[in-house]
Amino acid sequence: MSWDDGSHAKVKKVQLTFDDIIYSIQVTYDGTTALQSQLRGSVGPKSAEFILDSDEYITALSAYGKTIGTEEVITALTFTTNKRTLGPYGTKSGFQISAPEATGKQIAGFLGTSGNVLNSIDVHYAPVPTPVKKLEAKGGETGAVWDDGHHDDIKKVYVGQGQDGVAAVKFEYINGSVVVIGNEHGKSTMLGFEEFELETGEYITSMEGTYDKIFGTDSAVVTMLIFKTTKNKTYGPFGLEGSTHFEFKQVGFKIAGFHGRAGESINAIGVYLAPLGIIPLTPATPSKKLEAFGSEGGTLWDDGVFDGVRKVSVGQAQDGIGVVQFVYGKGSEVVVGQERGKTTLLGFEELELDYPSEYITAVEGTYDVIFGSESQVLTMLRFKTNRQTSIPFGLEAGTPFVLKEEGHKIVGFHGRAGDLLHKFGAHVLPITN
Repeated sequence: MSWDDGSHAKVKKVQLTFDDIIYSIQVTYDGTTALQSQLRGSVGPKSAEFILDSDEYITALSAYGKTIGTEEVITALTFTTNKRTLGPYGTKSGFQISAPEATGKQIAGFLGTSGNVLNSIDVHYAPVPTPVKKLEAKGGETGAVWDDGHHDDIKKVYVGQGQDGVAAVKFEYINGSVVVIGNEHGKSTMLGFEEFELETGEYITSMEGTYDKIFGTDSAVVTMLIFKTTKNKTYGPFGLEGSTHFEFKQVGFKIAGFHGRAGESINAIGVYLAPLGIIPLTPATPSKKLEAFGSEGGTLWDDGVFDGVRKVSVGQAQDGIGVVQFVYGKGSEVVVGQERGKTTLLGFEELELDYPSEYITAVEGTYDVIFGSESQVLTMLRFKTNRQTSIPFGLEAGTPFVLKEEGHKIVGFHGRAGDLLHKFGAHVLPITN
C-alpha cells in the first residue's frame, strides 16, 4: 500500500521497529500543531526512536534494500541531521539508495509503500526552517540577567502583581511531551499571581507592555504586560500602564521563550520568536476536541492528545471532584499528566487500564452548584472502556453529561479547575483496530 505523509515544517520525532529488515516507521512532524503519522508497516521485534532538538533537522537519508522472494524490502535506514548521524537501524544488506543533502534544504516528510514491512521509502525536501530569534529585552538596565531559553511551546503564564507594576513572572513550557516549569523571576508580593493556560494548538503571537521609572527605583521597571494568541484571545493587561510602550510581534512567528533582567521587580523582559510552521494538508489520524461540560470557574487546562490513556486518578473532595490526574501512552513513552485541581485528605481513587488493548470509549458525569462554590463543579465521573465500566468517582448529583464519539476512543482530557474541578472535556481519535 502506498502512503504519503506530505511536507511539514520539520520532523520532530522518528520511531522505528526492525530486525534484519525495517518493519515500520512512524514520524511526528512539527507544524501549527504536532502531527503523528500512521504506523507505516507493522510492529517488529526491536524498536528505536529519536527526538530532534528544536533547531535540528534531517538533511539526508541513506537506505539499503533487497528482494526477498517477490517482495522488495528496506533492510536499513540511517538519518543524518545538521547535528549528528542516527543509525544505522536494521542490517546493511542489498543495494544502497539515498536521499542526499541539498543546499538550503531539509527532509520535511516521507512517502513510500508498506504492508507487513517497509517496502520502499522516499522523501519530501523543504527549505531549512527559520532559526529561532532572540529579541532584545525592553525596560530598565538594572537587575540580574535571567534567561529561560526557547522551547517548543508555552503552556502557562504567571504574572505577579506589585504595587507599581509587574513584580514577578514565571512560565511553564512544553518540549515534546515534557512540561518544563521555569523559575520565578523577580519577587512575588502579597498580591499574588494572575495566570492563564494556553489550549492545545494555541500560541502566543505577541507580547506588549510598558515600562517606567517609578518612585524608589534607580532605573525603569516593567509596569504592564498584555499577551495575544493565535485564537484571537487577549490576556491582560497585567499591571498598570507606564510611560514607554513596547511590543514583540512578527507575522508568521510565535513566542517560544522569555528572558530579561529582574531584582525586586521585573526590570526588563524580552522574547524568543520561533516560526509558527505550516498547517499539515491531510492529518493522518485527526483528533477531535469534545466540548467540556461544567462552568467557567477556575483556570483552563489541557493535557493534549496522546495514543491512549493508561491510568485514571480521581481525588475526592467533600462535595465534588477535587482533582484529576491521568497517565497517557504516546508511542513507547509513558507521559504522566499534571494534577488538575487540588488534592484533599480524602486522597485518590484509581482506574488502571490494560493499555494499549484497553481504551476509554466514554465518560459519564454530573455537575452542580454546591455550598460555598459560586459556580458549578464536577460532582461525579464514571469511565467506560471497551472492557469495563468503572465505579462512579464522587456522588451523582446535578446535571448529567456524556463525553462520547461513536467509533472513537478518548486519548486526552481538558477542562477548567481551581480548588475543585469546574469543567471536563475530552480529545478523541478514531478506533483503528
